[in-house]
Amino acid sequence: MAVTVDRVPGIAIDVDELIAVRARLDGLSHHRIRRRASARSGAREIRLRGRGMEYEESRAYVFGDDVRTMDWRVMARTGEAHTKLFAEEKERASLIAVDLSASMFFGTRFAFKSWAAAQLAAHVGWLASFAGERIGGLVVSSAHHAEVRPGKTRSGLLGLFHHLALADQRRSVPTVGASRLNFLLGELRRVVRPGTDIVLISDFLGIDRNTLQALSMLTRHNQLYLCWIHDDSEINDWPRGGYPLLGEQGSMVLDLDDSRQRASLQWQQRQHRERVESMCSGFGIPMLPISCNRDITLQLLQGLQSPP
Repeated sequence: MAVTVDRVPGIAIDVDELIAVRARLDGLSHHRIRRRASARSGAREIRLRGRGMEYEESRAYVFGDDVRTMDWRVMARTGEAHTKLFAEEKERASLIAVDLSASMFFGTRFAFKSWAAAQLAAHVGWLASFAGERIGGLVVSSAHHAEVRPGKTRSGLLGLFHHLALADQRRSVPTVGASRLNFLLGELRRVVRPGTDIVLISDFLGIDRNTLQALSMLTRHNQLYLCWIHDDSEINDWPRGGYPLLGEQGSMVLDLDDSRQRASLQWQQRQHRERVESMCSGFGIPMLPISCNRDITLQLLQGLQSPP
């Protein structure tokens, strides 16, 4: 059966493909991913104080504390009453935010960045589901934006898949326009609750002061993980020659036989990469680079196995 244009693998975002990711993730642990990512960024796990199963610390006894949690050893050593504090067992919530700005509908081989972003969202979502977390998401594109509230069942994850595919289907013509990254971050600030794990997936084109301000606010009470989607042509040198381009100002030719144009392109590529890396290191946010030109699962595994 012939494949229609809107169902081309690696380009069209398909809900069935996102569901099928589940079978590829047997044996992987979302807890391991979180700890690995935190180690790579220097972050530490934050525990909430409450009645749970794991001892955290002892503090001076305050009237009204449960006498069953008295720390008799510390009291015998210090002569003052102390009570034990435990790490609270709390159901975690994960929010997967996917930026499908116009620049994401691009790829030189294997897949579009938009397709890779949806696949990565599915990987992250299924791993969080295996851990029993409540999963929700935000999807923003030039013609579509949607919020999926974290749900106790897999309804939140399936809702995210639906809106990823819907945003792709509404791309009936080549999309143009400014980055929607800051709009996505604004929506995140509006809906997110403190203590939520946020996975932000984007190519991060269009970073500016508003981007940094929004990230600063989000990192105060939440743990962020950034996934930088890119095409290899955006970080590697291009072969020499003339490249016809079509932009908002019309058609033009990028002449890479011209040393000045070649140097300008290399400078722009280097600047963007350094801007993304500096942004993550400045806020202590773990960052995972993902190329749309290679298998997503293998890159995720390699990212977990690489030394911090």
